[in-house]
Parts: sequence; C-alpha cells; structure tokens
Amino acid sequence: MSFCKFSTQMIASDKTTVDNLFLSEFMPYAPENFVKVYLYGLFKCNNSDSFDNELEAFSRILSMTEDEILTAFYYWQEQGLVKVIETSPFEVRYLPLKNLFTNVKKYKPEKFEAFTAQVQEIITGRMITVNEYAQYYDLIEREKFQPEALLMIIKYCINLKGNNIGYSYIVTVAKNWAQENITTTEKVEEKLRMFELFDTSLQQLNKIFSIKRQLTIDEREMYQKWTDVFGFEDDVILYVAKNLKKNKTLGYDKLNSKLTKYYEMKLLSVKEISAFEEQMSQLFDTAKSVVTSLGLYYENLEPVIETYISNWNNLGYSCDTLTLIGNFCFKKSIRTLDGMNKTINKLYKLGLVSMDSILGYIDDIAQYDKTIKNLLEKLGLNRNVNSWDRNFFQTWTETWKIPQEVFDYAVNLAKDKIQPMQYLNKILSTFHENNVDTVEKAKLQTPTTSQVSNKPSHSSKGRSYSKEELNALFDSLEEFEV
Repeated sequence: MSFCKFSTQMIASDKTTVDNLFLSEFMPYAPENFVKVYLYGLFKCNNSDSFDNELEAFSRILSMTEDEILTAFYYWQEQGLVKVIETSPFEVRYLPLKNLFTNVKKYKPEKFEAFTAQVQEIITGRMITVNEYAQYYDLIEREKFQPEALLMIIKYCINLKGNNIGYSYIVTVAKNWAQENITTTEKVEEKLRMFELFDTSLQQLNKIFSIKRQLTIDEREMYQKWTDVFGFEDDVILYVAKNLKKNKTLGYDKLNSKLTKYYEMKLLSVKEISAFEEQMSQLFDTAKSVVTSLGLYYENLEPVIETYISNWNNLGYSCDTLTLIGNFCFKKSIRTLDGMNKTINKLYKLGLVSMDSILGYIDDIAQYDKTIKNLLEKLGLNRNVNSWDRNFFQTWTETWKIPQEVFDYAVNLAKDKIQPMQYLNKILSTFHENNVDTVEKAKLQTPTTSQVSNKPSHSSKGRSYSKEELNALFDSLEEFEV
C-alpha cells in the first residue's frame, strides 16, 4: 500500500491536463464517443488504483458497451496515443503525444520537391510544418502511395473540411485507404467516384437526421460498408434511420450500430427487420408488465428480456399469462425473476402453458386445499394447508386409493390424538398394507384414517375471472407448490 496518497476528495477537485496537440490534431476528427473514452481514461490515469478503473466500470459510467470502449482504445492505439498491453484483463498505457512528432523518419526535402510545392498550393490557409511534410513523405515511402494519389486525397480532405484541417486527419484517411490497397491515382479516383454516387442516399439520411453539414469521409465509408459488405439496399438503410428518429436516437454511429446488429442476426430486408422490432416491442411490453407485477423496477429491460422473457416466450407463455404468473408469485412472496422462473419451469413440466390451463390448475389446487382444510378442521387442527398435507392426502386418496368409508372411519379415530395427521397416516398405511377395503376389516386392524373427496376435475377451464376473484383464488393458496 502507498505510504502517501491523495484522498478521493482531493482527486475529485484536482485537474486533468489535456495536451493541446490532442485538442488540435486528434479531437476534431475522432468519433465523439472515442473522445469521451480517451478523456475519461486520461482522468483515471491520475487515480490508476481506484476501484472503478476497469473496463466494466468504464462501460457503466460512460453508458457504452464494453466492445465500444475496446474499439475506441484500439482506434487511439492506431493513432499512436495509447498502447494496449493486455487483453485479458484489458489494460492500456497512455503515451506522450510529443513522441508522435519526434519519431518520424527524416527525409531529404529535395527528393519530394515537386510534391512539396503542390501540397502548399492545395493547403493555402496555413503554413505546413516540417513534421507535417515528414508525415506525407512517410506515406509515400512506407505505404507506397503514388504522390499524385496522395495529393488527390489531401485535396479531397481540404474540400471536405476546409483549409484549417489538421494533418492528422489527412494522414488517418490515407492510412485507412492504404489498408484497402488504394494507393494509386486510378484507385483513388474510383473511390471518389463511388463517394459521389453515395451522396444522394446520404443526403436523404442527413435530412432524416436533420444534419446540414457536409458529409464526412467516415460517413461515406460507413455507407460503403452497409451496401458493399453488409449488402443492405437503400430502402433498408432509410427504414432503420427513420425508426431511430422515432426513438430519438439520431446519428450515423447509432445507425451503424443498428445495421451491424441486423447484419450479424442475418436480418437483411425491411420485412425481416420490422418483424424482429415488432417482436422486441412486444417483449419490452411483456418485460415491463412482469417486473411491475413482481413489484420490481429495472431502468434497462434488455437484460430481463435476454435472460428471462425471451425464453418464456419461446416456451409459449403470452404476456397476459406471464403477468398472471407474476401476480401469483407476488402474492406468494416469490418476488424475484429467478423465483418466477422456477415456478414457470415447474408449470411447464406439468404441461401448463395457456392462461386457461394455469387458471384451471390453480382453481383445482384451491378446491383441493379446501377439501384438505375441511379434513384438518375435523381433526381439530386450526391452521392453513401446507405441502406436507397435500402430499399425505394425495398418497391416501390417489396412490393407496383408500375407500371413502374406511377413510372416514380413520378420521374419527385420529381426531382426538395429539398429532392427528401423523396418527392418521400411520393407521392408513396399516390399512393399505393389509388390503383393508371395508370398515369391518378396518376395525380388526385397529384403524386410522381420514375423510376427503377425490381430486376435482379442471372445471375452471374456459372460465373468465375478475380481478377480485383472482385475488381471492390466490389468497386461498397459502403455499403453492407445483
């Protein structure tokens, strides 16, 4: 443990220093969420041993998935700002930005004299530094760019962003295109022509998202991925964008996330996507109804749907049926989703899935308990029916099939005993072992038995219940065990 350290209050009131190079050369061109991840990570570097300096905590605090955070850090690693040193558990080291500009290989300016003059003609709004030129020379040497092809990329970026564009943006675009082997004038021209074809569709998206600025290279490349790699038609992309607008989650990053999800799920048409979303909407309504019936609250219902609702829905349980079961569980002090899941698994094993079958079963148990309650009263026991009583009664009447007259005779023998139920069970077991089927034979065996009617039939199927009747039905079952 450290001998001296800042208190949490001291750390909270301190300042996090952000390098101006980051603000000028990287922040303007990075996705918004990536900037958020970098800055929050920089803040945590000042308190690296805090309990929440981990991927899971980042995900919770930044309201991003762990995959999104990993993607952001790998992006910053490509930019040279951090280094991922471990993947399990995930660990990152922040690097000094000045190294980015001091480790560039030095080139003789005269080797690129014509290229240098042309770059300065394109970028007229500012002076080009030695480091910036070195970055361009590096692209030509290491990435094997044709100088004319790189000039075309620089001009395209300037037209898109203006003369004040930082060169890190240009370098990033060029490196990305180099990964696609777009390093010649012919391939750059082909890429730019493709971008022009995308503009009409992207302008429709801008209209949906109320975006009035120019399209970025990242947005054009996203669109190329959606159409060329994922295979989405324009009508699908626009349909998903309009749905995002309805839910007030606008932007290309959100659209990219949705389309990526649909692609991974192999949902490629409007019909498939709309059917999935309709089902998800129903599952959300069901999840909300179920957690409410159990007296619970979840801000995010997606884990509830993934863990419970989807499985129950696949078993055939409807929203109304699950709400009924939830209300029943709440009445019986089963007030967790895991507890409700156990109840549903028991019901399913009994083949009880529909509303009518479950109501019928509950009604049968209520009637069954009413019969046992009468038996308890005859035995002088003033208490509620429990699971042991049900097990005893089922054994006597259904397994052993004790005749009613013998049963009644045994009850009369047991009613004045200190433990009448145990005494009744002992005598009925004697009758069963000796095949006693008449009162006369019972008297010869020193009998002991009880009176109950047979298990009633599922007469409640098809019957409708009011809320008051359901509550009364639930209250009649003190201990429900299927």
